[in-house]
Amino acid sequence: MSRTDLMHAAPKSLKGLLMAVLAMALGSIVAVTGATNAAPRVSSNPARFAGAFVNWGPDGRERTLQVWEKWLNQPPSSVLGVDFYAQSTWEDFSKLSWVPGIWNKLNPARNVVWSVPLTVRGTSLADVADGLHDAEFEAAARAISEAQPKAIIRLGWEMNLVAMPWFAKDQEPDYIRAFRRVVEIFRRYSGDFRYDWCPGWGAQDSPADLAYPGDDVVDYIGLDVYDFKNEGSAEERWDAFYLRAPFGLEWHRDFAARHGKPMSYPEWGVGNAGDNPYFVQQMHDWLLNNEKNVAYAAYFDVDGLWPTQIDNDRFPMSQKLFRKLFRR
Repeated sequence: MSRTDLMHAAPKSLKGLLMAVLAMALGSIVAVTGATNAAPRVSSNPARFAGAFVNWGPDGRERTLQVWEKWLNQPPSSVLGVDFYAQSTWEDFSKLSWVPGIWNKLNPARNVVWSVPLTVRGTSLADVADGLHDAEFEAAARAISEAQPKAIIRLGWEMNLVAMPWFAKDQEPDYIRAFRRVVEIFRRYSGDFRYDWCPGWGAQDSPADLAYPGDDVVDYIGLDVYDFKNEGSAEERWDAFYLRAPFGLEWHRDFAARHGKPMSYPEWGVGNAGDNPYFVQQMHDWLLNNEKNVAYAAYFDVDGLWPTQIDNDRFPMSQKLFRKLFRR
């Protein structure tokens, strides 16, 4: 959803994402009310679906994630943390190389999903693919491997959104070449890294599958899913806008199965359409119904372009249900 600086969530280009939202929107804003029929909680391995991107605390995100774990009664160090490596310049790849070490210093047992930019604004994907910025990716790979050698690397995520600097439309071959080159660099630093290719859900601004970089460089096929304002009831929106939409959940399941890859959900959340426990229930049920084929899921528990934090009483119905469904 949004990119962050080190201390708090900071939105990416609002204009760019608004364009994506307007392109997807079908109509007017409808408030979501009412409760849902509760299904059994995820039971076999709930920690796998209880990961989160959390706010930066006094000395890092780890402390906040520990509070999240306690809130859900999950075992210590059992859930995945999510973070974003670097920010908006090539200098950040070296200047911010200390951040993975903070996670490790506070808790060496924690594994992290690192969202790594594939380029920065002003640099073409072709330049990355041709090796002009290998040094920066070497710095990132070194820093992450020293702190979390089994990390999940979510490289060039949401490439089907126009707001992303690595937007792949009409340059899919360069996106693929760049993705593959960076994976090659990261593999030299740890053979235990896993790589997540992760579009944003729905049609967005380009067909995601045209930018698929190949089974040999992808371990998980991800999807970021957020509850957007849209016309219709919560039930109608779920069916048309998430489940059966082009490049929605059913597409994600089928695409991952065709490629023999587990699914992942590195970002999901309520908030843009208000307090919507129905969305929480349906996401939980989707994870439960597909749990054998889902590697992990992580809630975006940080306010970015819109409020999504779910453990601070802003969305009381969603919060109550989320805790009921995802606690141990």
